[in-house]
Amino acid sequence: MKIFDILVVGGGHAGVEAAFIASQFQLEVGIVTMPGIPLGSAPCNPSVGGVGKGQVVREIDALGGAMGFLADKAGIQFRTLNDSKGFAVQSSRVQIDKEKYSVEAENLISLIPNITVIREKVLSISKNDLFEVTGENKYFSKKVIMTVGTFLNGKLHTGSESTAGGRVGCDRSGSLGEIFSQIKTQSQRFKTGTPPRLDKATIDYSKLEEQPSDSAVRNFHCLHNPFHRFSNQVSCYLARTNQNTMEIIRSNKERSPMFNGQIKGTGARYCPSIEDKAFRYPEKSVHHVFIEPEGLELNTVYPSGISSSLPKDVQKEYVQSIEGLEISEILVYGYAVEYDVVDTTELGLTLEHQIVSGLYFAGQVNGTSGYEEAAGQGLIAGANAALNTLCLDPLILSRHESYIGVMIEDLTSNTRDEPYRLFTARSENRLYLREDNTLLRMFPYRAKFLLNLSLDQYLERFCENHEILSDFCDNTMISEKSELLVEFSGEGELQKLIKRMSVSELLKQAWLNPITTLEKILSHYGIRIDYDLVRAVAVSKKYDGYIKRSSDQQEKLKKMDGTRIDWEAIVASGNISFECKQRITRIRPETFGQLKLIDGIRPATLAVVASRAL
Repeated sequence: MKIFDILVVGGGHAGVEAAFIASQFQLEVGIVTMPGIPLGSAPCNPSVGGVGKGQVVREIDALGGAMGFLADKAGIQFRTLNDSKGFAVQSSRVQIDKEKYSVEAENLISLIPNITVIREKVLSISKNDLFEVTGENKYFSKKVIMTVGTFLNGKLHTGSESTAGGRVGCDRSGSLGEIFSQIKTQSQRFKTGTPPRLDKATIDYSKLEEQPSDSAVRNFHCLHNPFHRFSNQVSCYLARTNQNTMEIIRSNKERSPMFNGQIKGTGARYCPSIEDKAFRYPEKSVHHVFIEPEGLELNTVYPSGISSSLPKDVQKEYVQSIEGLEISEILVYGYAVEYDVVDTTELGLTLEHQIVSGLYFAGQVNGTSGYEEAAGQGLIAGANAALNTLCLDPLILSRHESYIGVMIEDLTSNTRDEPYRLFTARSENRLYLREDNTLLRMFPYRAKFLLNLSLDQYLERFCENHEILSDFCDNTMISEKSELLVEFSGEGELQKLIKRMSVSELLKQAWLNPITTLEKILSHYGIRIDYDLVRAVAVSKKYDGYIKRSSDQQEKLKKMDGTRIDWEAIVASGNISFECKQRITRIRPETFGQLKLIDGIRPATLAVVASRAL
């Protein structure tokens, strides 16, 4: 009888990360996954990263995870979102070849001798001294990590058609009660959805707006050449719905499983289906539809923005009403999937269940949406299962130092009433939680592992050199008469530099790009330094003052709990999210303290209200 140290149930993004990080501790790890489904598959949007999510991928990478490495290998389009805004909210997003991503994931896991992949459907789990995991065979393990995602009692809907499954063409797993009777699920089921897949050869791209890949976006994996591309790069395209599109959808409301009572599960309001959009925004007819290739060799494209569970004939009609898609053919129809989720308030910050020791949960089973959120949880669960096995201190990320920490604290602190998705606005410290300083933020956590792998050595050198370059900026003075002024002639009005100042002070000037300015200064002194290091130091200096003000503001928030507020004026404001307005209207808080306690109220909303009250 073989006994694993850790068994991971599920081979999606959470499962891959859990197994990959746990294997680094030289433990015996198994992945039990459904037959016929590749590891790390992307059944929904074929992309990695995005607003808030790009930061998570870089945090995963700096902690020793796999997602950034795999996304680079499979990336066929790179873009920076929010590139016209400040560095704090800029996020990388990579369109992936979903077939290649899974191939790379399979290859990566196959090269690790202490990981065993088992292709079986799990039927039951029980615990005595060890966990007994039963499929076609029985397996035993000291720890179990559940990452079953939408497969947990999954049910698919397209119009009146309803079938059991975790995704189209796949079997489902049993309910959590059937698999493990000691674990409590949420009282309500959650729902997610996906759009129809279109034949790329039937689209008139001349009518669409092209969005080419950006060669200036840095790869995710910190040990990769920053701008080397491993795959051919392609464009995405932008289409738009119109009045006719929305009228088709609205006239078929009674045929939508979401509105006729067929679907009971709760979906995410911030990632709505096209039916949601039609009835939530009745005055709006134009919605973006991003035409995204699913792979270099695949015939399908993913029309992001029109997820639907409407009947097939309605899907075809509304798709072909969109300019550029008039003769497009649907190869796979859209559908919604309902699934069970665990009660995350019964999980600790390590993602271990508080009643059943040694049992961990990660991914969509925890009520989250998105590959990145799943992967981040998988890494935390995998690392902590390994650390606990070795009787070492747990890995718990602070919400003030990471988006993964924000997510896990949010999940374990409140029962969710809808699928959870990360945004930069969920963090009260988002000016600090940037992509450029990820290595600095994560190195102290990674150093606790004491693994001394190539990643650890790179991170240590990076942090040491960051301190050296930061000191250089603090101690190097630039005169208003310096010949360096010539170098900045293309950056702004030279007369604004009216006094002698340090490089650090210079980088704070609004009229200068801090990264190119520091690059020019270093070049002037004949200093050649890694781009990532220059960027991290330059942006950190730029944000020093903002971060201090933000920290001061957070301290003031703690003293404001008794301050009376006008909830109607808050809802009328244009500076907070639709989701927060809905929650405030339902609760009608009278004080700032009450506002803070409303589940789902974002830190950014609190900051807006506080700035008016102070």
